[in-house]
Amino acid sequence: MPAIPANLDTKSDPAKVLVFLAYDDVTLLDIAGPMQVFEAANSLRRKGGNPTPYDIRLATRTGGRVRSDVGVPMEACAWADIRLPSDGMVVVPGGPGIWDAETQASISTYLRSQPATMEIASVCIGAFLLGHAGLLSGRHAVTHWKYCKRLQADFPDTHVKADSVFINDGRIWTSAGVTAGIDLALAIVERDFGHSLAVDVARGLVVFLKRTGGQSQYSKILEIQAAIPDGRLSDLHAWITDNLHKPLPIDRLAERLGMSPRSFARYYVERTGTTPRKAIEDLRIDTAQRMLLDYPKLSIKRIADRCGFMDEERMRRAFLRQFNVTPSEFRDRFASTQEP
Repeated sequence: MPAIPANLDTKSDPAKVLVFLAYDDVTLLDIAGPMQVFEAANSLRRKGGNPTPYDIRLATRTGGRVRSDVGVPMEACAWADIRLPSDGMVVVPGGPGIWDAETQASISTYLRSQPATMEIASVCIGAFLLGHAGLLSGRHAVTHWKYCKRLQADFPDTHVKADSVFINDGRIWTSAGVTAGIDLALAIVERDFGHSLAVDVARGLVVFLKRTGGQSQYSKILEIQAAIPDGRLSDLHAWITDNLHKPLPIDRLAERLGMSPRSFARYYVERTGTTPRKAIEDLRIDTAQRMLLDYPKLSIKRIADRCGFMDEERMRRAFLRQFNVTPSEFRDRFASTQEP
């Protein structure tokens, strides 16, 4: 469905039915995150005098109470009781319960019974249930980074793109781990009702508008932090992130930890597996990525200054080393086609 122009009267349009499938040991956030995005869109549209755009349902094979992975029970209807039009969408969340053979069989059967035009989306390892239903054959897909190799092994005719946050291949949507379901839902809202509504939803939920589908699901900040078992460098990294626009020589970093530059450099490599200089460049690139996408009208020169590259050419060389594209090409490839 193409994005609906802001000036188009949609008062007579029926709500799009979204059916979230549930099963015992489903991950609660895989359901609650995307569902909250769609409900926030409903609320904002109603406030603007428009009809509710999404009819959100939670369904299981038999209906009744279902247990989430954290023990919180949820009430669901039976999916056979839902009249799901061909322009609706089925959302398949992940969770430990996907490995249950009965769950795999029942959900796969339900998914295969849907019209060939039906949009189907998965969150996190819910992609495996799409795979069992034969829906990923020949398609590009993604799941949580820990399970990408297994998804590829289990469904070898699927093109698994391990770095992506979410992927839309025809009528099939797949997303990476847990919170990537929020990114996916925001992208669907933007596709259905335009950039402005998606921005308002993201602002209300206090999240980034989106990490684009082509962006890596890995964050350099998280990657570096995860490499520090004792957490001693966490405060330093927070300070670096707040001061990326300034020169950050190694003696200044060492001083903050009360160490000599030589001892600090050795300590940093031992704890993180990378040099302070490389870590700072990675953090600057990570920040520049977000700014290129979140601020499409901000010049590349201003972004280079704010991220501490000192000049546009240095940022250009850093992007070529990291992504084999220039900052301009990165923005053109991944930024929204609609201006905020």
